[in-house]
Amino acid sequence: MNPKPAGERVQILLAEDNAPDVVLIREAFKGLKRAYDLVVVQDGEKAMDFIERIDQQQLVPCPSLLLLDLNLPRRSGTEVLQRLRQSPKCCGIPVVILTSSDAPRDRASANHLGADCYFRKPSDLAEFMKIREVVDALLDSLLPKHE
Repeated sequence: MNPKPAGERVQILLAEDNAPDVVLIREAFKGLKRAYDLVVVQDGEKAMDFIERIDQQQLVPCPSLLLLDLNLPRRSGTEVLQRLRQSPKCCGIPVVILTSSDAPRDRASANHLGADCYFRKPSDLAEFMKIREVVDALLDSLLPKHE
């Protein structure tokens, strides 16, 4: 069953090179509150190219959210995050760091570059599925507030 849309469809960009993690994320997202399109890129260079194309084309919107693995081939997640934050169009989108690293240096770097959330990939399936709650909360924060 598809999630109930809450407003317009959102686009989520996932930069992840580990195919089993992509499968787990797709499974976790089956319960998202918002209707979404998931775009997957397998390396940092493709993620940077994706951002570059958006910046060059006026009518192409930014994704609503970026899920970013730090340990990507070709270009690191840190490089992708730096590029995103320099983007004239997409610099403000929320970013969830999705990584197996728990190194304080990685956390500090992600925080310094403006990541909104740092989600360490757990080995436990139930814990991994909590990524849905993180994404739902970030997407909810993008909705206009009605008073």
